[in-house]
Amino acid sequence: MGLETPQSAVLSAIIFNALIIPLLVPLALKGVRYRPMAAGPLLARNLSIYGLGGLVAPFVGIKLIDLAVSGLHLA
Repeated sequence: MGLETPQSAVLSAIIFNALIIPLLVPLALKGVRYRPMAAGPLLARNLSIYGLGGLVAPFVGIKLIDLAVSGLHLA
């Protein structure tokens, strides 16, 4: 991902999770019906529902936070 330093990478991941987890709590409380599936079909199903952005968004978010952390000299 080309992050600045290992310290900024860890800090960026922690900040990203601190922002994302509270946003996902309502979904977790709502619940999702469990369906046993193999990993391959499950990935295909999730990609069809959430699109490739669901896999790419965390990388983009962490990179943007890393740029801000490095720019502000926080790590």
